[in-house]
Amino acid sequence: MSTGNLTINLKGIAQNWSNLDRMSAENVETAAVVKANGYGLDCGRVARSLYPAGVRDFFVAAAEEASAIRRELGDNVTIYVFSG
Repeated sequence: MSTGNLTINLKGIAQNWSNLDRMSAENVETAAVVKANGYGLDCGRVARSLYPAGVRDFFVAAAEEASAIRRELGDNVTIYVFSG
């Protein structure tokens, strides 16, 4: 069976968010969506890499993902859960 390796550039993810945030209209808040456990990358880890880029609002699909982000970043962020 073949195997493969996937390398994820978390700094690149943060840079992409920064670029999109800069392109947003003035007086518009931007957020990061890290549902599906950060699209399989570990939502806490992805959130931790986005925080220094300025992300303070996160959207997730499930409460468990919100909990993981809260453990990583504490009360310094707002987390919205799609599933209520």
